Amino acid sequence: MQKPIKLSIDTTNANGKCLYENIRKGDTLAMTIKIFQGSASLDLTGQKMHIVLQKPDGYSVEKIVQSVTGNQFVVNFDVQATLGIGDVEGIVEISDSNGTNITNTFTFEVKPNPSTNIVIKSSDQIETLQQIQKLIDNYNDNADNLALQNQLALQHESTLTNLNNTGATLASRLETDIATGTSVAERLEDDITTGNALDVVLKADIANGTTLNNNLIITISDGKNVIAQLQNNANWQIIQQMFFLINKMSISNLEDENGDYLVDENNLEFIG
Repeated sequence: MQKPIKLSIDTTNANGKCLYENIRKGDTLAMTIKIFQGSASLDLTGQKMHIVLQKPDGYSVEKIVQSVTGNQFVVNFDVQATLGIGDVEGIVEISDSNGTNITNTFTFEVKPNPSTNIVIKSSDQIETLQQIQKLIDNYNDNADNLALQNQLALQHESTLTNLNNTGATLASRLETDIATGTSVAERLEDDITTGNALDVVLKADIANGTTLNNNLIITISDGKNVIAQLQNNANWQIIQQMFFLINKMSISNLEDENGDYLVDENNLEFIG
């Protein structure tokens, strides 16, 4: 609950008004501020209020009220305004739509709060014993929990060791596989290089084979042309007879048209 503070400010009075309300350290404040000009209320409708509180430690807190109705407004401050013990100086700055400012000051005192400086809290014996018992129960619960955690850790220690050993084995296998893969990659690169060289040789052989095939086709074509010309020539029969005689001479004795062996003047046979 905020502590209500009522403050009246006269804009014709240059001196700040000192408030000695019952304000304690750590209080939150709801300040209702009324503005007068002499004894007459000052209409603040549509004007902006800027309120600054400078604390005893030298630091300040501020609030801005954008719109006011009539001659009063309410501004709330949290505990930041009352954390320091001593006099607090307040400033109220009124700004109208033309940019004209009127500044007035006020002060109030923040007194110590006994409830914020408690060192030992009094309690009866039963309450103290209950609190001690609760502490003991909490300690026992924590001890049981720690024992359970330790038991679980021991149970899983072997599993963790096996997992660690398995991980080391897998890492070793992985390193071996990487080394093997590197060797295979190097051999594959060599095979690719050799294959590229063989590809060049094979392409050259194919080109030579194509050339020889073309030449052979031309030669066969030329041979066919020669044979065709020979067959159309009148001397073709003579050539056939020459081949026939050569055939006969290489196989047996020469014969005449009657099938008898040819002989010379000495009666010697002609042997092919």
